[in-house]
Amino acid sequence: MNNFIEKIPFKKVVLIYIIIAILVGISLILFIGNAFQSKLTFIYDYHRIHETLETGNHNLENIKEEIKNMSDNSEDVVDVLILDKENKIVYSSKNSEFANEEKFTLNKADNMTNDYFVNPNNDTAIFRLTTNKELIINTVLSNFDTEIQKESEDQIFYESDFDSKQVYLLSYIANHDTGEKIYFINEIHPVENGKMYIKVTLAIMMFFFMIYWVLLALYIYQNALKSKLNPYLWGGITLITNIAGVIIYIIYKQNQKTCFKCGASQDKSHIYCTYCGIKLNETCHTCGSVLNRNDKYCAKCGEKQKNEE
Repeated sequence: MNNFIEKIPFKKVVLIYIIIAILVGISLILFIGNAFQSKLTFIYDYHRIHETLETGNHNLENIKEEIKNMSDNSEDVVDVLILDKENKIVYSSKNSEFANEEKFTLNKADNMTNDYFVNPNNDTAIFRLTTNKELIINTVLSNFDTEIQKESEDQIFYESDFDSKQVYLLSYIANHDTGEKIYFINEIHPVENGKMYIKVTLAIMMFFFMIYWVLLALYIYQNALKSKLNPYLWGGITLITNIAGVIIYIIYKQNQKTCFKCGASQDKSHIYCTYCGIKLNETCHTCGSVLNRNDKYCAKCGEKQKNEE
């Protein structure tokens, strides 16, 4: 086994690995991007509109047009309502059931957490207040939306018609100067086979990460084998600790001397290689102590060296 590992051309193997990993990565990005195209487009449009509205420097008519385009291009958007300071509806992107009344008001739902609201004119709808980050996560990972529906049912299961209530995700932007509010009402529709696509993608990524992890351990194993060190020890440490093991190995080798003939790692104090017997260090002609390259005098006995006479 050692002979086989010692002959592995790691430079070629790593190059092939990197090329395949890049190609697979690009393919996964294109595949996921195509499968979740509408979701990603909504996230981009929502984030851009949200940032524009928060700055306060916008033309309301232009914003209405952008909101309309975002709503038309996403099946997740139930409606986007623009309300004045008295909660009167001045704009609805989809003219949903929530825009049928002159006003759209929300009250905290009884016996439920502070994140849930109800509209007095619609007893079948519950609104779950979400942050921008939560909305983005829910848009892509629709299982969060299922959990939110189950969470709300857990709090109203005792009601006779609890299963007829629909939970909508609600995010908002408020202008404190004018009192104007914009409500984004969403109902997440999962991508067909979306969960499977994400699981397969994560599994492929994990597979390539495991290959990298094992290759690194094998490389250190091979290097330790050639340096006449314990390959099982250093390979095992790298397999367990990964980069940390590599750093420890490099530091250890830097404190050693490599035999220029056989490649064995030797203690710097060695005069001769313990594997091939070749002389590694110059010694004092008087006391035999190891000399450093530029020593003019022996550090142990103080004798001037012959090459300096």
